[in-house]
Amino acid sequence: MHIPILLSLTLAASLTTAHTVLTTLWIDGKNQGDGTCIRMGLNPDRTTFPISSLDAQDMACGLNGNTPVTYTCPASTGSKITFAFRSWADDPSRGPIDKSHVGAISIYLKKLSSPSASAPGGGWFKIFNSGYSLSKKKWSATTLNDNHGLLTVSIPSGIPSGSYLVRTEIIALQNYPDPQVFVNCAQLYITSSSSTSIPNSKTVSIPGHLHYSDPGLTYDIYENTPSSSKPYPIPGPKVYFPSSSSSSSSTSSSSSATGLVPSSCILKNANWCAKELPDYSTENECWKASDDCWAQVLKCYDSAPPSGYKGCKLWSERKCDVVQKGCKDGEWNGPKNKGKKVAEEKEISEPIPGGNLPGVDVGE
Repeated sequence: MHIPILLSLTLAASLTTAHTVLTTLWIDGKNQGDGTCIRMGLNPDRTTFPISSLDAQDMACGLNGNTPVTYTCPASTGSKITFAFRSWADDPSRGPIDKSHVGAISIYLKKLSSPSASAPGGGWFKIFNSGYSLSKKKWSATTLNDNHGLLTVSIPSGIPSGSYLVRTEIIALQNYPDPQVFVNCAQLYITSSSSTSIPNSKTVSIPGHLHYSDPGLTYDIYENTPSSSKPYPIPGPKVYFPSSSSSSSSTSSSSSATGLVPSSCILKNANWCAKELPDYSTENECWKASDDCWAQVLKCYDSAPPSGYKGCKLWSERKCDVVQKGCKDGEWNGPKNKGKKVAEEKEISEPIPGGNLPGVDVGE
């Protein structure tokens, strides 16, 4: 990851290091897995970096963000989604973001025709934003640090079922007059009892929703302190959080969703799943199964995002090593524990930072 800079350049280091990236989702309290459903830059040395330009296509979903991932996470209208941010993608102990990085946090949604649809362009609407809390006298990124990099928001009840991208946007102002924007997206399939369409008037096109002249991006945090008479102007559109006109709960099924993690997945690492090995009853078949197992290990490591590869290591140790030893020892009937989970999610993903998920943030 980032290389420490000389102590004499501590200030400069605070401007260039300890950036941030979205690594993990919890939906209604359930950990979806580090990297699962998240479109993330695959270069570990750059995945936490800000977007190079407000006009760049990467503004939509970040580095590598227009490339779909294999899996889509299921949610419902009204679901609580907790986002986990890290300054080092595979190490939550290093904190979520440098304390110098203050500014605004916004969450957007975009309904897609399919999980592979393009991220840049129109259709984005903001469901949450937070800038400077006058009651707490804190910037939203400071609260994010206080919550160990966790932010929880609710999905609006008045949106239709379908495939969505959920987009996180953190604007950091410490490098005045050059704002930094950190963006990531995750793929969701949201079920809903509402059939109300999202009005075009409530949506924006990304890139294009932010401009360098926006007051919230030209804000000098070293010369100004937000107040009730002069609040910090959060960049971007206003929040659109539609409520359902129906009193019923979400009833539509996710059976029409594509890209959900399959029930046959016996071990997962980010957006890769292990497949059970073929049956074998001879020495030759045993070694073929062993080769299959190690081939899957290579695919797992090749696909692993910067958030980590614990699942690849566990597959290697608990499945491939066992099969290989059995082939050597003449145990040619298998695979053992066929179809059973090789590891639980809690063994693969990092634990909840701080031990507990925060409540829903209502924003500003």
